[in-house]
Parts: sequence; C-alpha cells; structure tokens
Amino acid sequence: MRAESMRNVRNVTTTAIAVIAITIGVVGCSNPLVDSGLLDELADQDKETIFQRGEELFAEEEYEDARRYFSFVYDTFPNDPLGHRAALRMADAFLAKGDTVSVTEARLRYQDFTNRYPNDSNRDYALLMLGNTYVAREPRPDRDLTDVHEAMKAYRQLVVLYPDSPHVEAAQQQIILLRTLLADHEWLVASYYSNNRQWSAVVQRLEYLKENYPEYKDIERVDTLLNEANAEIEKRIALFEELRRKRAQTTED
Repeated sequence: MRAESMRNVRNVTTTAIAVIAITIGVVGCSNPLVDSGLLDELADQDKETIFQRGEELFAEEEYEDARRYFSFVYDTFPNDPLGHRAALRMADAFLAKGDTVSVTEARLRYQDFTNRYPNDSNRDYALLMLGNTYVAREPRPDRDLTDVHEAMKAYRQLVVLYPDSPHVEAAQQQIILLRTLLADHEWLVASYYSNNRQWSAVVQRLEYLKENYPEYKDIERVDTLLNEANAEIEKRIALFEELRRKRAQTTED
C-alpha cells in the first residue's frame, strides 16, 4: 500500500515538472528577451544592475532596448519598489519615442500605474506624465479640446493630492498654459459669432471667458467686443420697440 502511494506521488511530481517545463518553454519562446539572447546576459545580474542598464540605454535614446530591460525588472519583481519604477520607465520610454502609437501606449501605462498603485511614492510623477501625454501634440485652441481637459484633470489631481510634490510646479505651469489655451478657444468662438453678428452668443461666450479666466492676457480686447455686442443688442431691442410703437399707432389710426 505504501509502495503504491509512493508511486502515485512520483507520478504526480513527474507530471507537475513536465507541465512547468512546457510552460517555461512556451513563455520563453514568446519572450523577446529570450529571442534576443539577453536572458543569458541577465541570468547572473541583480535587479539593480539590470535596471541601470535600462537607464543607460534610455540615455542613449535606445528606447526599445531600454524597455526590454525595464520590462524584465517589472515582470520579475512586480511587487518590488524597483519593479514599480521600472513600470514607469517603460512608460517614459514609450513617451520619449514620440509617435502617436507610442504616446498612446505611454498614456495607458501611466493611467494603469496611478490606478494600480495609489500609495506608491511615484504616483505624483505618474500623474504629471499622464497629463503630458495628452498635450504631447501641442494642442491648438481651434481644435477639439477633449485632451486638454483630460490633461487638466491629471495636473489638478497632482496639485490637490500632492501639494508638497516636487512636480507640483511643473503641473501648475502646465495648468497656466492650458487655461490660456482654453480662454483663447472661447475668444475664437466669440469672434466667429461676432463675424456672423450673433450678438447674444458673443455675450454668452465672453461673459463665460471673463468669469472663468479672469487672468486672460487680452481681457481688454474681450471687454471691447463685449461692449460692442451689448450695444448691438440694445440697438436691436430699441429697433424692435420702435417697430412695435409704430405698429400700435397705425392700428389706432
């Protein structure tokens, strides 16, 4: 009975080892580190050395190679503080590449980091960089501003949640720039309505601008157009009242 039990244990153990071996083989074949031969290089190195090599490659603008080293550190030590840093540096490497696909990938990674590690000491940095991904394409006031609002959300979250962060100043500077851009957008829309003599719409836009962006650099120009729009509205009201008076007088006669 005991011999049979031992045989069963050996069979189970052998099966488990086989499954593990197959799993490692499958993962290894799909891992770019194995395919490139880097795994042998990393086998006898500690995580700090591997991370530092990624930093060196990043400094040399070899972003794809740098990502491989950072990826190895993160995948191997996902719960280690250095693993968290490696996750951020992977996002940095994507953002540094600069093309649309890479910037989008960086955005997803920064967002994932802020959600996954709410207590990480580098979450403030992740919020800053998340905001930066939304304005990496230099937004313009005459374009869709959805990304600008998303960037503002990230920067404001950083300022509110981490007032002592070394990244607050950078976030505040970005907020100032984006507020100017948003105010410019309101001015452009108001100007469009002015060109089409839609004075009520002009007043609505400019009053919104003054209320929400009182620091706007061209506030005098705003006041000038606002006064003009109000004057035009008053003229229309006066003309309407004059027409009503004449119509009433004609009816009485």
